[in-house]
Amino acid sequence: MSEISLNWKNKDLTLRASGDCKYVWVDPSDNPDVESLQITKISSDLPNRHSNALVVGDGLDVTEVIASKTDFFDDKVRLVYIDPPYNANADVACYSDSMERSMWLGMLRDRISALKPHLSSDASVWVHLDDSEVHRAKLVLDEIFGESSFVSSVIWQKRTTRESRTAFSNNHDTILVYAPAGAKSWKKSRNLLAKDASELTNRDNDPRGPWADAPFTAPGVRPAQQYPIKNPAGKIITPPRGRSWYATEPTFKKLLIENRIWFPKGGEGSPRLKLFAEQLRGLVPFTIWESAETGTTESAKRHLLSLFRQSLVFDTPKPEELLERVIHIATNKGDLVVDLFAGSGTTGAVAHKMERRWLMVERSLTTAETFTFPRLKAAIRGEDSGGVTKALDWRGGGSFEVAYVAPTHGARFSDRELSRIERSVQQNRPNTKVA
Repeated sequence: MSEISLNWKNKDLTLRASGDCKYVWVDPSDNPDVESLQITKISSDLPNRHSNALVVGDGLDVTEVIASKTDFFDDKVRLVYIDPPYNANADVACYSDSMERSMWLGMLRDRISALKPHLSSDASVWVHLDDSEVHRAKLVLDEIFGESSFVSSVIWQKRTTRESRTAFSNNHDTILVYAPAGAKSWKKSRNLLAKDASELTNRDNDPRGPWADAPFTAPGVRPAQQYPIKNPAGKIITPPRGRSWYATEPTFKKLLIENRIWFPKGGEGSPRLKLFAEQLRGLVPFTIWESAETGTTESAKRHLLSLFRQSLVFDTPKPEELLERVIHIATNKGDLVVDLFAGSGTTGAVAHKMERRWLMVERSLTTAETFTFPRLKAAIRGEDSGGVTKALDWRGGGSFEVAYVAPTHGARFSDRELSRIERSVQQNRPNTKVA
């Protein structure tokens, strides 16, 4: 664990959800026992290990209930992505943008800690924040997972316009990436980014199509890979000092016959290896993600406005392109993705389009009813043409369950309140419960 820790008031207590979207500090010895936890079925079935799920409730309560009352976590969680309130300008109903700092830290710690036992051996946790709390959040995550679990801080360019009224025009967020197995181990299972085929060219009119090129050298001195090569200009070339050719001489001659060797500078340069699209190794992700590739807050807002024409949408939604990159790097088809602050449902919608399992948790019944459920329903029906739909050739399908977990402290939603979303679910049952 971390040698340096962050202290805050009531750190020895657990921050649990209370009624009216509030929180209360609870002594860990007073945490609810398994039998007292409640989950109410809203769709036709409870969440299970073969389903996706939208659960209305607090992330800590939901995690405990799902783990104790269902088999949903039997297939371990591969990715946790959360976009919690920034504690500065949060726009999600039911989450204050000015929580007492000790409560914000407790909220973050307790909910991620609850998920920790359910993570797969190759899981990763991505926490999306701005400058308000990110430095403190990193210390909290160091305590939960250990400093060696830190992988990177991803900088996302969230806007391209300039704010002239401030000391600095802030145009980025930070996503903290942790892997409990450690960066070195996690690197073996994470996915690389595809190389942009538009970067390939066909400088010799190869009938096989465009290609990229790479140096035909390798580090170190290997006797079998030390031999002279004559380029088309007639110059004899040997490997640079301290390096060898990429392959042995017989392999080089075979590649030459197959037109897989390129000599730049009109034939006067050193040999390079031609690589076609299907032979290209993926790209290691940069830590700076530009808006041209991963969208902006404004592009995400336009997407939401196209889906919810009659509603005021969130101020800082995340674009599907951003979540597509996170999910691509961290998971494979069929893996389980969890978001404890679902909001407008972007994580679940993208995970569904990418054929991952997902659990979305949203504490605000109003938000779930107005945004999260309709957004996920649109993805199921193939009625969402924005975001990454076209890039993934998504046409709809699949299903998800809906449930409610009452807070362990304070008042639960009334039957009348729950009936609103239940009516919507029942009216759309053929489209939300499809194998």
